[in-house]
Amino acid sequence: MADYTHLLSPLALTPTLSLKNRIMKSPQSTMYWGEEYAMSDRVVDFYDSIAQGGAGMIVIAGILWYPAHPGGVYGALFDDRYIAGMRRLVEALHRHDCVVFCQFHHTGPSAPSDEHGGPPFGAAALEQAALPSPAPYLHASRGVTRDEIAMHRERYIAAAVRAYQAGFDGVEVHGAHGYFLQSFLSRVWNRREDEYGCQSIENRTRLMVEIIRGIKARLGEDFPVGVRINGEEFMAQGAMTLEESIQIAQALERAGACYISVSGYGFGPLPMTYVPDYFPYPEPEPAMRPYMARYRHDGLYAVGAAAIKPHVGIPVVAVGRMDEQRGERLLQEGKADIIAYGRMLWADPAFPNKLREGRSLDIVRCNRCATCEDPPRAARRCRVNPALGREHALAIHPAVQARHILVIGAGPAGMEAARVAALRGHQVTLCDAAPRLGGRLWLAAMIKGAEVEDVQPLLHYLTRQVQRGAGIEIRLNQSMSVEAVAALKPDAVVVATGGNYALPDIPGIQRWNVRGVKSLARLAAWPLRVFGPDLLNRLSRIALPLGSRVVILGGQIEGIQGAVFLAKRDKRVTVLEPSAQLGEGIPPRYRERALAWLRQHPRVTLHTGVRWQRIDREGVHIVTEAGVARCEPCHSVLVLTRQSPATELADALRARGIEVHTIGSINGARHSLIVDALAQGREVGVLL
Repeated sequence: MADYTHLLSPLALTPTLSLKNRIMKSPQSTMYWGEEYAMSDRVVDFYDSIAQGGAGMIVIAGILWYPAHPGGVYGALFDDRYIAGMRRLVEALHRHDCVVFCQFHHTGPSAPSDEHGGPPFGAAALEQAALPSPAPYLHASRGVTRDEIAMHRERYIAAAVRAYQAGFDGVEVHGAHGYFLQSFLSRVWNRREDEYGCQSIENRTRLMVEIIRGIKARLGEDFPVGVRINGEEFMAQGAMTLEESIQIAQALERAGACYISVSGYGFGPLPMTYVPDYFPYPEPEPAMRPYMARYRHDGLYAVGAAAIKPHVGIPVVAVGRMDEQRGERLLQEGKADIIAYGRMLWADPAFPNKLREGRSLDIVRCNRCATCEDPPRAARRCRVNPALGREHALAIHPAVQARHILVIGAGPAGMEAARVAALRGHQVTLCDAAPRLGGRLWLAAMIKGAEVEDVQPLLHYLTRQVQRGAGIEIRLNQSMSVEAVAALKPDAVVVATGGNYALPDIPGIQRWNVRGVKSLARLAAWPLRVFGPDLLNRLSRIALPLGSRVVILGGQIEGIQGAVFLAKRDKRVTVLEPSAQLGEGIPPRYRERALAWLRQHPRVTLHTGVRWQRIDREGVHIVTEAGVARCEPCHSVLVLTRQSPATELADALRARGIEVHTIGSINGARHSLIVDALAQGREVGVLL
């Protein structure tokens, strides 16, 4: 068992405030707040799960000191009416011996607009052409006046007083990412020529220093005020450097900051913004390639924390793509004092407790799938934690009466349903026609790889849980018929056998060089068992028996991810999609990058609005959107279309009067993603 002595050790954050461990929940907006920025049960339940899970400190994210643009789903403390709701939240978290800070936030120049629908505001006015990223990511902004700076400073300090009145242990001044206060720190944004301009570190930090000192003057020198800054910025002229961030951190420490939380930010045509691990997909931009070694080792942003730490005398927080091994190593090597976890604690709020109990194999791992930002401004959801934001509705409680539950299909949906039903006290029989658990997760793991998005931890977690779970009998290599189900006499049946990957009805579809998903899964089954997904992914770069030219029928998630996989293996790829849309089902963070990369790739062609006519020895014959008949020559044709419902067994069981529930892709394309499988597995598990 690994020893996480440093990560689980206490820390004196200030002379009067200590943390029980070095695990911080990093501030991330949840979009769970109510109308007009009001506190909601959903917010309380979410943060309570993190505190109950053992985090030493939680920084409540995105609390406005000033109204935001219309449609923003944030919390607020710019008015006294919000104090009572915040007090309710803080009291709930304090019950778990958790330190709670309030992070004040305003999107500033990164917002679509100001609170009235006008241009967003920042340190200086920037026209669209001068912005570090194009629309729709950034929009032309206006610069704030000196009077507005004074107004924001006073409202910020007043909001901190309200946080104190609500019972927060401290506040965090958010000067990172591409937001309002950061627009003063960075030469990317700051074009001012007055005392708040970019001519010196003193000028650039002036507003943050005034805010920190103003809070201290109002609430006392011992009131904790932390700060968050960018350690580095990427892909923009004038981007902050490590040398600048060190000087900024020192200035903020002199002003009275009690810790420095070090993040980062990326600009460019497809900005990575604050997320440190989407930029390598499908390949990093040339300017980001030198950073891949650190991305793989400590994470992209930890270098900033390590650079700042020797130059300040207050705790430094490292963040970005952290797990327990990286966190422990950074603490042990003296590169940080606290490790902030974001998506890790969304995936498994009990992560700290599981570490403390020596149960690291039971931790649910973030897959870096970007589901939590799909769409970007919607309430957060998590692929691997269906209960995120639904902690109360999907809580696992003992069943009123134990029943015999038959789960047919041992993919992610079936395994999650079996896991949850067994935890509730049901006797579960889990059957699958395949020789091992996991369903198509094995093929998905091989196609996706592990460099960015990685589903292998989910595969291993679910397999371990059902194999070790009390009350689960596993039957593999067993196909289920109506008669076989009836013979088991279950009280309820959950059918999770997957959807139908039907081949299109066109001449030549049965040719030897045409393969659908089921055919590909059979082809990969033996190599996957022998080599495993990761090694097979690497071996496929050496040999892939599809010929040099491949046509893909279907341009949604299956087709686009297939095209990326093949293009990275030097295949000449043509994607033929009947609709006008490409990449449906891929979260926007990855879809934008995948489509941009494929469109620029010299060996890839994407066609939309086509009609498939026939397949013959020459290739795939189509009619283009313009009505032109043509042939796309190829050695292989892959049919990577979306799934359709396959409920025949479920319908037959219902006809026999058996209680049946269908989950996952058996219900069709709109239920075919891994996030759908896990969510529906959890839902039926708590329902039974």
